[in-house]
Amino acid sequence: MKKICNIVGKSYSTKIEYDAHSAQISGGNFGNIAIERSALFKATVKSTVSNEIKELGIDTVWRTVRVNEYAQSVKLYFVDPDGLDSITFFIEGIYTETGIRWSSSVMNDNPEWAVTAVTYPAPKMTADHFDLFVPDGSGLVIEDAGSKGYIGRRRYPGGYYAMQYFAVYNDNGGIYIGIEDETGANKEFGVKSGEGIVEIDPLFYGINTLSPQNSFYLAGQCRWEYIEGDWYDATMIYANFVRTRANWLPKIEDNGRPDTPGKMKDVAFWVCDYIPNSPSQGDNKPMSISAGSDSFEKGYWVNAVIELQEKLGVPIAYHVYNWHEIPFNLEYPHFLPAKEEFIEGAKKLRKHPIYIFPYINASCWEIHDDEMAYEDSFENVGKHGAVIRSDGSYIIEKYPQISQKDSPCRLANMCPSSTEWHTTICKLVKEMEETLPIDGIYFDQIGAVPASPCHNPSHAHLPGGGTYWTEGHRLMMEKINAQKVEGAFYFTENNAENFASVFDGFLTWMWVKNGQVPAFPAVYAGYIELIGRNNLGKKKDDYDFFKFSFAEAFMYGQQLGWYKADVIFDEKRLEFLKKVVRLRYRYNDLFHCSDLLRPPKVKASIPAKITPPAMSHKDDIIMSQISAGAWRYRNKEKLVLFCYNIAEVDGTFEFSFSAKEYGLDTYEIPSSFVINGDVCTVSGAIPAEDFLVWELSKRS
Repeated sequence: MKKICNIVGKSYSTKIEYDAHSAQISGGNFGNIAIERSALFKATVKSTVSNEIKELGIDTVWRTVRVNEYAQSVKLYFVDPDGLDSITFFIEGIYTETGIRWSSSVMNDNPEWAVTAVTYPAPKMTADHFDLFVPDGSGLVIEDAGSKGYIGRRRYPGGYYAMQYFAVYNDNGGIYIGIEDETGANKEFGVKSGEGIVEIDPLFYGINTLSPQNSFYLAGQCRWEYIEGDWYDATMIYANFVRTRANWLPKIEDNGRPDTPGKMKDVAFWVCDYIPNSPSQGDNKPMSISAGSDSFEKGYWVNAVIELQEKLGVPIAYHVYNWHEIPFNLEYPHFLPAKEEFIEGAKKLRKHPIYIFPYINASCWEIHDDEMAYEDSFENVGKHGAVIRSDGSYIIEKYPQISQKDSPCRLANMCPSSTEWHTTICKLVKEMEETLPIDGIYFDQIGAVPASPCHNPSHAHLPGGGTYWTEGHRLMMEKINAQKVEGAFYFTENNAENFASVFDGFLTWMWVKNGQVPAFPAVYAGYIELIGRNNLGKKKDDYDFFKFSFAEAFMYGQQLGWYKADVIFDEKRLEFLKKVVRLRYRYNDLFHCSDLLRPPKVKASIPAKITPPAMSHKDDIIMSQISAGAWRYRNKEKLVLFCYNIAEVDGTFEFSFSAKEYGLDTYEIPSSFVINGDVCTVSGAIPAEDFLVWELSKRS
């Protein structure tokens, strides 16, 4: 006979239906989001003898299922799936008035089978209408996701799903689903919505998966929490977890991070470009940014940047590619020696308030580098530190560049636990800083390459999942930080949260999707510099997108740019750029020591524009022409609100927000702020391609 375990809170309920051989979620709700019948967990097991794989899920029959109910918790034991002995999955749910925290573990004494993956408990959900938040890039909201549909699957840590939480909600509340794992262990997040349903599949990679009898705990807890609101409310729950428990959070003071060089806090704009090829490099070059240095006279990569800095009138940073003699994407990691042209050009640039940051790839070794007779090649050193799949193969990234001996570019992912890899990168960085006129280094791909289960038997970690991806990268960067030149600034590609404490900045170049929201800045503003967006490639000539991208980046608290110095040849763009960059420079301190508040709701006289997708994204981008944002100093001494109009005509606006949430009762209120109950409304006119600012000071 089936029994029911009812978990009931103030605004949610969950039912678990069970008997002696099965148990599953059978219903419930979080606000108006209904919970459908689904498995409490799914798992994969693999025979270490025959390599047979079995999937365990909602239809699995167990020799024994035991459910123990207590006043505020439930414990479930799933013992021996059909056909297998001595494997037990344990789940405990501890519940409060507002949600449930789930812990999971595996006890495997089977002499043949290994448990290779297990999902955290996560419900299947449905509603007539709901929005879905996923932590993609800056944060992404898929409106009406049940009808529109969404599919995503990303490994973590990595710069695509950059945080560990999701949210499903509508006007009547919803649910936060967060994996609150302070260690940042390897995972894979799958999300699928459509036909009125959304499923979230948070998977934990098994530990020691090449061996039978592998028992382990799933890192952290899976938290289901009722929310009244939207993505911002879910983000504040996750922010509280990060700021109280995560082991990757750097320390901050009143003016942000004390270990970030002061000169870099003054940077409001970033240039990116590459030095034209030398004869030995052939036609190989960085394809994604190849407009610029190839198009103008010799010396452009230096002279245009100096001219741009003078026109902007603020300190700028310069992300330099192709500074090395080796061809781009080939012969990595043998980046030295540098081109003499780079050394001389960098010296000239640094006579101005321009800071130089050369590119290196800090995650890959090119497998054909032995063609060039390096003493330390992939064959004799690199392969020992490479990531190996369970079938013994390497993980290889393919790029279009061709070696001097006509071999295709093949970059092997390196395992961050490898001490040989640590030594290689530490030595490279030290020599670069000792011999080159630079202000820091860009470590490509560390924050971007998703964590891959590594099965290299020679590595100092158990095969499969675990915390070594986070710990290995952090240990390598801690070694590098310990020897770095005073005032140096290090940044990496994308915004993988786990590496915030060991880098000064994240290159947020991929924040160009439709539907994005500033969730990552809401958690991490002030803890790490967020650098630029990609306005290049197929969007280079899109003036409307140029303005939108820069204006929204300003609202998100990003350092602006990652753009070409050839903007000096386009007076129209340059004038808008001057305006937004100088405003960013004026408020640099704000974005280091403030919190991003819930964005106001905006009504505008000018409709949004639509532009085709950026980069490889699929959706057209809806660009609000008038928008608003708000930041509050952490000491709450000042509240600053911004409104922009990127249209080419004057417009009017009306935006509103919660007076209580913003703490308006403690500030001097401008006469244009109209408060009715808890709603504060601000309205007025705004000129074309301009910004308005309100600074509210604390009442004396």
